[in-house]
Amino acid sequence: MILIVNLFDIDEKYQSHPNYPYRIHIKNIADSFDDEKHKQSAMFHDLGKLCKDFQTYINPDNPNKQKTTHAILGALLYVVKNNYQLDKKLFAVFLSVLRHHGNLNDVNELSEEFGDEDYLLDRNPEIEDKLSEIRDIISFDETVELEEICDCFVSDENFVEENNLGGIDSYYQIKETFSKLIFADKYEAIFKQKYTNDKTLNAEKYIKRLETHLSKKTNDLSPVRNSARTDILEKFSQNTYKSIYIIEAPTGVGKTFTALHLALEIVKQKKKNRIITALPMTSIIDQTYVEYSKIFEEDVLLKYHHLTSLKPRNADERNEEKSEQDYYKQKESFLTKSWSEDNVIITTFNQILNLFYSNRNRDLIKLWTLRNSVIILDEIQAIPRVLLKDFAKTISFLSKAFDIDFILMSATVPEIKDLLDNEITVELLDNKYFSKDFNNRYSLIFDKSIDSEERLIEAIENKFGENKSVLTVANSKPFALQLYSKLVENNGKNDIFLLSANFIPKHRKEIISEISRKLKNREKLILISTQVVEAGVDLDFDCGFREFAPFYAIVQTAGRVNRENRKEVKESASLIVCEQIGPSPYHNNDLLQEEVEELLPKNIRENNLLPFLRDYFKMSIGRTPPEMKLISKMEYLEFQKTVYTFNANFMQKQPWIMQLFIEIEDGIYEQFYEKLEILYEKLREKNLSLDKKMEIKNEIKEIYKQISQFVVNVPQKEVVNNEEFYKNSEMKVCRFDNLKECYSEKTGYYSPQIKSVVIF
Repeated sequence: MILIVNLFDIDEKYQSHPNYPYRIHIKNIADSFDDEKHKQSAMFHDLGKLCKDFQTYINPDNPNKQKTTHAILGALLYVVKNNYQLDKKLFAVFLSVLRHHGNLNDVNELSEEFGDEDYLLDRNPEIEDKLSEIRDIISFDETVELEEICDCFVSDENFVEENNLGGIDSYYQIKETFSKLIFADKYEAIFKQKYTNDKTLNAEKYIKRLETHLSKKTNDLSPVRNSARTDILEKFSQNTYKSIYIIEAPTGVGKTFTALHLALEIVKQKKKNRIITALPMTSIIDQTYVEYSKIFEEDVLLKYHHLTSLKPRNADERNEEKSEQDYYKQKESFLTKSWSEDNVIITTFNQILNLFYSNRNRDLIKLWTLRNSVIILDEIQAIPRVLLKDFAKTISFLSKAFDIDFILMSATVPEIKDLLDNEITVELLDNKYFSKDFNNRYSLIFDKSIDSEERLIEAIENKFGENKSVLTVANSKPFALQLYSKLVENNGKNDIFLLSANFIPKHRKEIISEISRKLKNREKLILISTQVVEAGVDLDFDCGFREFAPFYAIVQTAGRVNRENRKEVKESASLIVCEQIGPSPYHNNDLLQEEVEELLPKNIRENNLLPFLRDYFKMSIGRTPPEMKLISKMEYLEFQKTVYTFNANFMQKQPWIMQLFIEIEDGIYEQFYEKLEILYEKLREKNLSLDKKMEIKNEIKEIYKQISQFVVNVPQKEVVNNEEFYKNSEMKVCRFDNLKECYSEKTGYYSPQIKSVVIF
C-alpha cells in the first residue's frame, strides 16, 4: 500500500471527533479489513480533518460552529500521491474517499466537477491553502499542482470511456471499497475500536438440529419432502464446483427447510460466512423467521426489512443507567442495519437488489457482507420480466467476483436458466415431483363466461351455498372492495372477509389470523383479496376465483386452494380464472392473455401444469426486449441512472401515493406526536455531540417503525385536506373522530368519494 505518513507522528492534538485522537481513528478503520484498497481509502479519507477550520468545528468549547467539508481534500491528495494517474483500482479508492459522506454519483459528472480549475476554485476558494496546510502536517513530499489534477478529469465526451475506467467489475469494485470505508468509519466512530468479527456459522451443529426438527415434523407429505431433500443434496454433492443452484419444486415439497439444509451444506463445504434468505414480501419474511427460529439462536439470526426494530445484543453487559442504555441502543441500531454481526439474515428482495443496484450510502453500508455468502432467493418469479436479463448477468458476475453461492427457487421458475452462465449453474431437482399425487390438489379452469361483476358475484355465492370456503382474488383494491360490499349486502357480514394493502399492518395480521382459525375448523367463508394473499400466506380454501392476471400470479393464487391436499375436496377443488373485470395494475405486455388462452386447455390439473409453465415463460422471455436496462449503465459507472432505472422497473414509486396514519384508538396520534416533538426539540439543541445526535435519530427511527403499523398508502388527491402527521411531514392523518369517513376494521381504507361502500 501507499504509505503517506506514519500515524504515530501525528500529534495527539489533532482529533477526528471531539476529544478523540485522529491517528487512533484512522488506524482502527484501516485495521478493520485486510484489504489494500480499503487501507488506502482509510488513510486518505479524513485528511481534510487535520485542517484548522475542522479542528475548530469539532471543539466542544467552540460556541460559533461553522460547518466544513473535508472529503475532497483527501481525494485530491490521493491523485497527487499516485502521480496524477487513475486506473480502475486507484479510481475505486479515489471515488470512495470523495463520496464517503454522501452517495455515489454518475462518474462522468466528475469532468464538470474537477475538469476546470477556475470552476473548482470558485466552488472551493480555500482549497489550495488547505492542501498546503495538510502537506505540512503529514510531511507530504509531493508538490500539489491543482492544474495538473484538473487535467486528469478533462474529457471530450465520456470521461469513463476515455480513461478505461468502466465495466461491471469496476462498478462493483468501487461499491465494495466504498462499502467497507463507510462501514468501518461509522463503526469506529460508535465503538472507538477496529471492526473484528470472529463469529463463524457452525454448519454441522445446525444441520443436526434441522434434521432433528424435521424428523419430529411428520405428516402425509413427509416422505415426499424427505425424498426431494435427499435428491437435492445428492445432486449438490456432485456439483459442489457450481455456484448457482436452481430448485424448481411444487408447493408442498418443503422448499424452506430444504433450501436451508442445502445452504448449510454449502457453508460447511465452502467455508461461507453468511446465509442470506431474500423473499418478495414482508409477510413471508415473518413466517420464514418463525421457522428459522426453530433452528438458530437469536444471536445468530436477523430479520431485516423496512419495519425492522432494533435487535437486542449483549444484554448482560448493560447497566440500568439511561445514558448507558442509550449508548447500547445506538450500537444495536448500527449493527442491525449493517448486518455485520449476524450469520443468518432473512430479508426482502428490495434489500438485496438495492445492494446490487443502489447508489445510496445507507444501502451500501452492508454491501461488503455479501462476499463469501450463500444467498437464497425464494419466489424468484417475482423478479420483473424486463429485468431478468440484467439480474441473470448480475448474479452470474457476483457469484464469481464476490464468491457468492446463489440458490434460486420457486414453484414457477421463469426462463432465467437460459440467461445464466451455464458453467456455474445447475438444476438440483427432477421434474418428477410435479407429476406426483400430492401435486394434484386442484384443477385450473378458465371460464370466459364470467365477464362481469354480477356474474362473478353469482358464481361466488353458488360455491358458498355449497358450504365451501371461497377465495376470490381481484386485480385492484377498489374492485375488491366493491365485490366485498355487494356480497355483504346480499349475504350479511359474518362469514365474508376483505384483505388488501388498504388495511393497516396490525389489522391485516388480525384478519389473516381469524381466517386461518376458521379454515382449520372447516368453517365456510368468503375471502375477497388482492395479490397480498398470493405468496407466503398459509391459508387453505376449498375453491377460488381469480381475475385474469399474468400466469405466474394465477398459479400463486391456486396455491391457496386445497393447500393441505385434503382428500375430501381433491376432486372438486378448483381455481376458476375469469375475465379481467375491474381495473388492473398489469401491463398488457405482461398479461399475454390471448397467448395464454391459446396455450392452456380450459381445464387442467395441477400435476399437468409444468409443461405449460415452461412454454409460458419461454414465450414471455421471447417477448422481452433483447437489450438490458441496467448493465450498460453500470458498465459506464452511471450509479444514479442505474438506481433510477431499477426503481422505475422494480419498485416504481407513484408520486400520487401518500402515507396516511390511521388513528384507530383515540389519543394514540397525540402520544406519537408528543414523543417526536420531544426528540426533535432535543435535536435542535446547540452544541450536540455527534454521538448524541445519532442516539436521538435512532430513537426517532424506532418511533416511526411503530407508527408504520398504523399506516396505509393512499392516493394523494384523496387526502389533500387531511392535516400533516408532523411539521413538514409528507404523511397525513385520519383522526379518530373522522375514522368513519375513511376507515373500517372490516373494509380498511376507502376513498371518501365512494358512497356505496358498506361501512361498519
